[in-house]
Amino acid sequence: MKLDRYLGVAATLLLAAAAQAGPKPVEFEFVAPDNAEVPNLYSRELWAEVFTPSGQKLTLPAYYADGGLFAVRARPDEVGTYRFGAVSETTLGIHRTGLIVSLVTAPSFDNATKTRLPYVFIDPARPQQFTRSDNIPYVPVGANLAWSPGGDTLSYYRRAFHKFGYANLNWMRVWMAHWDGLNLDWLPPSKGASPRPGAIDEGVAETWDGILESAEDNGVYVQMVLQHHGQYTTADNSNWAENPWNAANPGGFLKTPGEFFTDPNARVITLMKYRYIVARYGWSPAILAYELFNEVHWTDAFRLGHVADVARWHTDVANYIRQVDVYGHLITTSTENLKSPIYEKMDYYQPHLYASNMVAAARQFEPAFSTLGRPAFYGEEGDEHQPLSDEVKKSGLDIAPPIWASVMGQGTTAAQPWHGREMLEQHREGEVGAVFRFLALNRVASQGELVPFSAVVVTSDRVPLKIVPGQKWQRRAAPDFDFPLDGTDVVDEANVPATLVGSAASRADGFPDRASYRLDLPRGVSMRAEIDSLAPAGGSLKVSVDGAQVASHTWAAGAATPAELKFTVPAGRHTLLLENDGPDWVGVGALDTGLDSPSLGLIGRRNEHFITAWIWNRANLYALDPKTSAHGTVVLSDVAAGSWKVTWWDTQKGVAEESKVVSHPGGALRLETPEVVRHCALVLSKAP
Repeated sequence: MKLDRYLGVAATLLLAAAAQAGPKPVEFEFVAPDNAEVPNLYSRELWAEVFTPSGQKLTLPAYYADGGLFAVRARPDEVGTYRFGAVSETTLGIHRTGLIVSLVTAPSFDNATKTRLPYVFIDPARPQQFTRSDNIPYVPVGANLAWSPGGDTLSYYRRAFHKFGYANLNWMRVWMAHWDGLNLDWLPPSKGASPRPGAIDEGVAETWDGILESAEDNGVYVQMVLQHHGQYTTADNSNWAENPWNAANPGGFLKTPGEFFTDPNARVITLMKYRYIVARYGWSPAILAYELFNEVHWTDAFRLGHVADVARWHTDVANYIRQVDVYGHLITTSTENLKSPIYEKMDYYQPHLYASNMVAAARQFEPAFSTLGRPAFYGEEGDEHQPLSDEVKKSGLDIAPPIWASVMGQGTTAAQPWHGREMLEQHREGEVGAVFRFLALNRVASQGELVPFSAVVVTSDRVPLKIVPGQKWQRRAAPDFDFPLDGTDVVDEANVPATLVGSAASRADGFPDRASYRLDLPRGVSMRAEIDSLAPAGGSLKVSVDGAQVASHTWAAGAATPAELKFTVPAGRHTLLLENDGPDWVGVGALDTGLDSPSLGLIGRRNEHFITAWIWNRANLYALDPKTSAHGTVVLSDVAAGSWKVTWWDTQKGVAEESKVVSHPGGALRLETPEVVRHCALVLSKAP
């Protein structure tokens, strides 16, 4: 991994380590007494003391390592001799007893190489940001590789980690998915019978050893997903029928998926499994976090109204993991509602984002990021609802733009693309790594509080000005805000709904049935609402200007789309209201204002001494074969007087052009852009 190819002396800012074999965990193996009397050796709660070279005593959970042996692993973060100490045992956390064990390995371990990858935690001084143990901010930029495409799973991840590290990507999200041979207690049919409930498959466990070893070797942190919704739902992506804990299968004991969260046996076995995970893998600093559940809102328990049971499970599990994890890894889960009680004990928020306009939606959180008090970033972002052709989606052109938009919004951390496998197949990892290099080399995380903004880019090229939906089927309040007509993009655009519901049940469920925008029109215009979808039962749309209805239409069941609804609005300041009064939902793909705007858009974050921005070509952003480029003049308002270093960035390659210093008298600052085919970035830093 040739970091100097991109970064030179600034490579110390990166989170990647050198691409060479890293240290192994400090490991001691022993035989514990009374094994013959314990029906399930994985259930034994053994603790082993390990003394570090500096004399610190660690009391670590030991795990059953198969073949009658137990093992304890310590992090090799010191050079010198580690010594094995006493062993004790608890039962469900109580009745601590000492044990006389037989060591299989030597009683001491001489460690010559300490782990290079710093561990990550929440910055106590800035609780909405991550930091590393070497006091360098950690800004995760990477992609989901939830499972391999098939074949040799470990070989796939080893190749992927190498590609991630080479591209300076430092985050990967991996599921314990049974179909990929990564679930410790649930095997795919091709691998034979799954272990009995409460047992672990040693082959799967060794695969995870290899995954984490490769992650550390390449400087990539792993968000380890312990459960996913398909395991315990009968609806979306259900795997319940083949779940070995399903009572309909031999050895199963759960009659319904929802019992996973409440059944005493399921809870105990799950906690023992998580103890095993912490004991075997918790030494690794490459584990960024344990993610308890992927999209837990799709489980039957959550869907059918037993949210309190799911929240209680999350609280109990998080508390238990923290009791046994000496190294204090972060804990999270994923669901879209950041107000949900399941997040109470999580270290950071992990919503997912599949919006109609990803550039707009990736800039905002609901509730606002500033109110959350913890880190938050979109652990998945994807193009499922974007109105793009299959060819564009297959090309991977739409992977990087939402990431750039996310780091120019309310949050401090990049959104993570779901299509990591496609990113690698289309060789787009360098474009995603460009985001990291931009953030790292400009020390964006250390610049203090940065406020989202947008600015006008004056261009001769113009494009139609449309109010484009940001959200698709999101439970958010009906929007009501000033919509700018000068080409700027306010953060509130994320709340423009793609779907207006018409049924009372959908309204009660939190979906909007209306949208209101305040417009200051320079002239009278003819507008049109572009209808791109309709409920099978049909729906209606009513348009009002300043409270007076100007247009309406009802589409019958089975009506064809696309369709449109036209109306006129006079010059001046007006409030435009779109509302659906039933019977069912209407999809508004866009609202064409009849005006135009500059072909270049700009969003960014700024404070008094630092400004960062991303500029994109609205006509070409997702064009398969753009034939033209555009340039213009950026107009930044209220820039402090003084000397400013101005640097333009090539966002495809992740490299900066030569910086220039401008002397500014204060007020509006005008800067000429380079030719922009798709997108570029800009950084301004004020001299002291």
